[in-house]
Amino acid sequence: MIVKQISNYYLVYLLLLHSVLFTLFTQHAFATEQTSNSIIIHGGGTANIGCPDGSTLNTIVSFVAAKLANGTIAGNWTLSSTEGISVSTNGFSQGPIYQGNLSMEQFNIQGETFNPQEEINLCASPLLTPISLAGQCGRDVIVTIQFQSNDPLDTPDLFSADVECQYV
Repeated sequence: MIVKQISNYYLVYLLLLHSVLFTLFTQHAFATEQTSNSIIIHGGGTANIGCPDGSTLNTIVSFVAAKLANGTIAGNWTLSSTEGISVSTNGFSQGPIYQGNLSMEQFNIQGETFNPQEEINLCASPLLTPISLAGQCGRDVIVTIQFQSNDPLDTPDLFSADVECQYV
C-alpha cells in the first residue's frame, strides 16, 4: 500500500517535471528566437515496452523537443515504470534529445541517456540507447519507440499518445 502511494506521488512529480521542462523550453525559444520557424513538440502516453528477456513493462513515456530557427534540436525524454520497482531496476530513466526532424505534422527524434555509457534500467535486462521516438502530431496518435538492439528480429513498440506541435 505504501509503495503504491509513493508510486502515485512519483508519477505526479514526473508530470510536474515534464510541465516545468516544457515551460522552460518555451520560454527559451521565445527569448532566443523571434521567428515562426521555431517548432516545439511535447507529448506522452503509456507504452507496453518489450524487454530483451521477452517480458513487457507498462511505462509512462514523455518527451519535449524544440527545433530553433537555426536548426538546433534540443529536448528531453523520460521513461517511468508504472509497475513495481525491483532492486536491479530503478523504474525511471531520462536523457537529452540531440537530433531529429520536427514539423507541425510529424516528428522523428533521437536521444541518449545523460551518460552515454548508462543503460536504461527499466527491465531486468537493460535497454540500450539511442532511443528513437517517431509519430504524428495530434491527440490519440500512434507513436513508435525503439531502443538500440543487436537483435535483428527486434521490433519497435507502439503506443497511443497525445502530441502537441506548435510554432513559437
